Amino acid sequence: MTSSTARVTLRQLCHLGLPGPLVLPSLLPVLRQIVQADHAAFFYCDPRGSITNLYAERMLPPAVQARYHDRHNDAQFRALYLERVAARRPVSRRSVSPEERDQDYYRDVLQPLAVEHFLYAIVRSGAKVLGQLSLYRGGQSTGFSVQDEDLLQEVLHYLGEALAVPSPPLAVGVLERAVEEGLAVFDDAGRIIFSDQPWDRLIRLAEGNPITPATALHETLSLPQFVAAVLQAIEASPQAVHRTDTTWGSFAFRRHDLLGAEGTSARGLIVSRLSSEPLRLTEGAADLGLSPKQREVALLLAKGKSNPEIARELNITLNTASYHVKQVFARLGVHDRAAVGRALTEAGGRS
Repeated sequence: MTSSTARVTLRQLCHLGLPGPLVLPSLLPVLRQIVQADHAAFFYCDPRGSITNLYAERMLPPAVQARYHDRHNDAQFRALYLERVAARRPVSRRSVSPEERDQDYYRDVLQPLAVEHFLYAIVRSGAKVLGQLSLYRGGQSTGFSVQDEDLLQEVLHYLGEALAVPSPPLAVGVLERAVEEGLAVFDDAGRIIFSDQPWDRLIRLAEGNPITPATALHETLSLPQFVAAVLQAIEASPQAVHRTDTTWGSFAFRRHDLLGAEGTSARGLIVSRLSSEPLRLTEGAADLGLSPKQREVALLLAKGKSNPEIARELNITLNTASYHVKQVFARLGVHDRAAVGRALTEAGGRS
């Protein structure tokens, strides 16, 4: 995806009207196509600068986050965050200094996350400050530039529009397809003997409690209890669908019995993050290589809009709308509106 097409996708994602936490997992990878970065995070903060929740593409384990909070507290984060809020320019950057590499914070936090360069942005919706977006690069990359700052600042108003949408009561009806999965394997005593990297992050999102350094110590106790409860529920009713719905979306669980050498056995538990249909349609339109206008038309076709409705919504003539509809049909190799929706959904599910 080029930077220009990524901008179109970003704008479309931000205009879906979905709650910010549901959009973030799709939003951050697209944003990293506009401003090249290895990974990203968004920190929801209160007016005092304390982190109230966060979503990160890479997360420290709860025990490490708890040690970070004990050793470093969040006073430094709050002070620097409030400085950025008060600054004239909402975007700033920095790189790890030689002196910082000798500090515990670098060894405890930055090094495990492979962070050497930072690009920050304070995200607002009107006058309300929502929190801080952070983009990260590792030691193999160059530091962020003034041009990177400018690129990020150009799209901040879109981010503010998306992240200001509050989380409503559970919108289960539109969450139905797995787009990310994690696996853990348990012995007969219920102890984890293996877990992959997505598991550790997804299980924290599925539990649904706020993710902050201040509450990380509690997570070291609550997460094992949550997983044990899920396993118990699955064992009690193995044919039922087991899922949780949280601020971060909907998560489904399924168990697999594993047989090892010499008759040894273990249980596997897979957690799946489910994506909403509007997100999959938008991501699918981007992945299919349609032009910006064709993508807008394809999304409206997938929603069942007629040619006159498309013309009104895009402020174009009926003839122009009909032309774009024919182009979308030809590009996707389909012949009706329902097939457009299926093509976008299938492409979005593969991304």
